[in-house]
Amino acid sequence: MENTQKNKKKIAILGSGMSALTAAYELSSYKDWQDHYDITIYQMGWRLGGKTATGRGPNERIQEHGIHIAQGWYENAFRLIQDSYKECEKHNLMPDSPFKSWEDAFDREDTTLLTHFDPNTNQWIKKNIIFPSNEYIPGQGGPLPFSAIVHKAIGLVAEILFGIDPNKDSLMNMATESAKEIKPPEHHPLWTNFKSKFETFIKDKVFKHEGEKLLKYVAELIHNLTNGDHDHAKRKAHHSIIKELLDLLSKWVAKLIDSITEHNEYFYWLAVFVEFGLVNMKGTFADVYNPETHELDYEQINDLDYRAWLKKHGASERLLSSAMVRFLYTGTFHNLTGSDGQGSLAAGVGLHFLTNSAGYKGSFVWKFKAGTADTMITPIYLVLKNRGVNFKFFHKVEQVHYSDSGAIEKVSMAEQVTLKNGNYTPTYKLKGLDVWPGEPLYDQIDDQQAIALKDGQYDLEEAWCGWKNVGQISLEKGKDFDYVILGIPIDVLGGDEGICKEIIDNNQAWNNMYNHVKSIPTMSMQLWIKPTLKELGMNLPDWGFPEGSLPNLVTYADPQYSFIDMSQVLPYEDWKENKPGVLIYYTGSFLDPEIIPPFSDHNYPHEQLERIMRVSEQWLRDKMGWFFKNATTLEYPEGMRLDVIYDFSKAAKTDYGRLKTQFFRANVNPTDRYTLSLPDTNKYRLKANESGFDNLILTGDWIDFGVNVGYYEGAIVSGLQAGQVLRDILGLPSETEIFSGVQFK
Repeated sequence: MENTQKNKKKIAILGSGMSALTAAYELSSYKDWQDHYDITIYQMGWRLGGKTATGRGPNERIQEHGIHIAQGWYENAFRLIQDSYKECEKHNLMPDSPFKSWEDAFDREDTTLLTHFDPNTNQWIKKNIIFPSNEYIPGQGGPLPFSAIVHKAIGLVAEILFGIDPNKDSLMNMATESAKEIKPPEHHPLWTNFKSKFETFIKDKVFKHEGEKLLKYVAELIHNLTNGDHDHAKRKAHHSIIKELLDLLSKWVAKLIDSITEHNEYFYWLAVFVEFGLVNMKGTFADVYNPETHELDYEQINDLDYRAWLKKHGASERLLSSAMVRFLYTGTFHNLTGSDGQGSLAAGVGLHFLTNSAGYKGSFVWKFKAGTADTMITPIYLVLKNRGVNFKFFHKVEQVHYSDSGAIEKVSMAEQVTLKNGNYTPTYKLKGLDVWPGEPLYDQIDDQQAIALKDGQYDLEEAWCGWKNVGQISLEKGKDFDYVILGIPIDVLGGDEGICKEIIDNNQAWNNMYNHVKSIPTMSMQLWIKPTLKELGMNLPDWGFPEGSLPNLVTYADPQYSFIDMSQVLPYEDWKENKPGVLIYYTGSFLDPEIIPPFSDHNYPHEQLERIMRVSEQWLRDKMGWFFKNATTLEYPEGMRLDVIYDFSKAAKTDYGRLKTQFFRANVNPTDRYTLSLPDTNKYRLKANESGFDNLILTGDWIDFGVNVGYYEGAIVSGLQAGQVLRDILGLPSETEIFSGVQFK
């Protein structure tokens, strides 16, 4: 035992976002882990979660950094959540929680709304999508194989093409006519096996059962590529016939689309859906599938923008401007990037994200029943604390110092406040939940400092806040740490005040990464509205949704183009008899000013907050009338009147005064910005084990973790990678399988 203690290593984790918490969770998930190392998490401010942190405001309202949901393909996230709830139950860590299991903590939602602005009619048009639920459970069994995803997609296309619709007869006639011009690939050696199926298809049964059989046959060919009984030559042959057939189908669909899209909205959406599926599939088998290795290599197309890649494979301008394509740009906050400001997204990243999302389990969207942190961070925190992981709140990293020794020798930190008892308890109880405050729990802080913080309205999470730290701390290698896991966002690392400025100045790989991996600020708005959706004029059955559904939308008008009904969290706020009728979260991206001021300009974040509040006010007056027709006025016939919003102050004199009582965030802080995946930048990202220092491991959505999209599933993947890199350095085994996305085989 004495020898074990002597050789025991100290691990310092800097930051507490999802990647850092996951790294700590992975490192502490092994039997007898404390025989090998201690773990301490250093976090500025008063709460955990990074961009998934939650706070509480008036009426215990939940205040988020933005919209956070779980999608049914978040395999690593769901596994982590399920495991943390199971361990909390085992050790009775949440005895009063209304969420006894992970299933209790989520609502499933299968409805999504797409919107598209039609320049011909100068109007918005909509398409409701109800994603079929399935029997799979996210977080269990790993991602669905590519062949299963193809079968799901084929089923969806078949439903669109062959389902019951009043336009079907005219569509069949046009499809049969356009099929006459199809020229079969008679030169292909596999064609003789397919000829009879194809000849039946192009007859008048094109949109009857034979058409469905054709789609299923293509799915079978794709499935055969993963068949272990087939040798390399057979798989290559299958790959080439698939390419031929997809090219064939694409030409037919192009002719068909040209003849139908102007008829009505149904035909427009039909054309977009079918072309979108075919072009992506065609491009995948041309550029991403490697016939030599029989793997999907998305990196092959990351030098291109996603729209440019689609265009390369024959996408029409109709598709390129559609909601289906815009969905990927707005859903990943890439819509304002690029030289033309119309969006720029690495094609491989976009396609990988799209393919993974098609493999959803259970439901497409899973909503947290309470705040993101209340639901997801709380059980993780309680498990880590119970396991013996140490937490140091109010510790702000100032510099991870460069050393030419090949290891990090020193980390400088600021102690932001003095705690009365030396430790900090970050949560409090509300309706049985351990919830996170929107401000520090001042009664645990030195009285004079607490008064100064409150009087000056200092935000200790804000880079521009101007608070004078109470002390300096120096962590030294061999004394305070042996290994460092860096889990702090990339925008904090560089620049004149960057915490890794010394490393970036002395290491070309770090310099390249910092200067090429970019980010963008995001905005969020949460509105507590007194009337219900129906009273506002949005009758869900009229929009094609089941009564009681809470649809989400990510393709509406800039800048607050994404919004979602989050009314399911209202019971976990504190409304008594004054409960609002609906709660809606909005989010979008916005551009930085030409010059971002230094941290000495304490007004900057407040100016940006005021900026997005003013923009959002005008946006509501201009855009929300389409949804809330009962809230329009003669003055603003396209928008909503703001007196339907709940007045938290109970004394607002103006509409804008009422709006200001809602919750807004301008995510301009370096810790809050969204990490982008721009074309030709993936190659500059460093992996978890590529810091260039023997004892420094990297984690976060800014490293090269696989899919490289800024979402918490990806942050969790990077955290797992960091934990396993460190265990490997220590010569310890790792058992947790990391699911990096759909695998072809």
